[in-house]
Amino acid sequence: MRLGFEQVSEPEWEPERKPAEETARGDVEDGTGLPSASYLDPIVGLGNELARQLGLSQTFSSVKWQEGFVRKNRGRYATVQPTTFVPIPSDTPIFRSRSIYLAQNMQGRLSTEEWKPLIASALINRWKLRPRKILRILAITIPVIAIYIAGWLVLPPMYPTITNCGPPYTHSYGTCATDNRGWDILVPLGLLLWIPLLVASLISLRPFFNSSIADRETAVRFGKDNLIYSLRRVSEVSPSDNWRVKRRISRLTQPDDATLPHSV
Repeated sequence: MRLGFEQVSEPEWEPERKPAEETARGDVEDGTGLPSASYLDPIVGLGNELARQLGLSQTFSSVKWQEGFVRKNRGRYATVQPTTFVPIPSDTPIFRSRSIYLAQNMQGRLSTEEWKPLIASALINRWKLRPRKILRILAITIPVIAIYIAGWLVLPPMYPTITNCGPPYTHSYGTCATDNRGWDILVPLGLLLWIPLLVASLISLRPFFNSSIADRETAVRFGKDNLIYSLRRVSEVSPSDNWRVKRRISRLTQPDDATLPHSV
């Protein structure tokens, strides 16, 4: 009688795989360090891919379909109305933090390919045109400021500086007052100049003011026909935004000199 022992092989050790995790660009890693084939959402993947193609560092991790969002007001206006509801246009995505906001009435109505030129135009308008916006503001403000400073060097010497003593010129902290007609002109003129400069700067930074330039660049990069087709699809789905779509299409079909200034 022979006794034998069966040799039991130990199970092979396998390294523990890391759970899938989201990468900075919104992809999903499977533990190997490489992004998997699928994105968290096709729109998120599209937004990240377009940002990469445009050379932007922005990344997105979620898409939100909403009628709009509540924005907190700042300054004195916040004491009157703490928040403002901002509607999301059907033809224009809005970017906040790492989220892409799209109009709720457009959910499931356009394909990813149809969203492509619309998201690209919004990305260009939000980030790609920022240096151009700054240059436009500087082109407006620097000459005006230079002329105003020159006015202080030229205008006061043209008038005599008068020292008036006694009432009604006496200051509460002294006995005499110094006056120059040039100063009387330049001080209120400076106040009048700063207000329109500030308003013009704020307007030029608004996406609405630069939408036609962004559409032009999108047409060059991704095709004018593709952008016009996507805009028409938006008009079919959301007739209430037809006026916005018609305006964007009409600007796209205008000559370049009519909408794209060469100075900036």
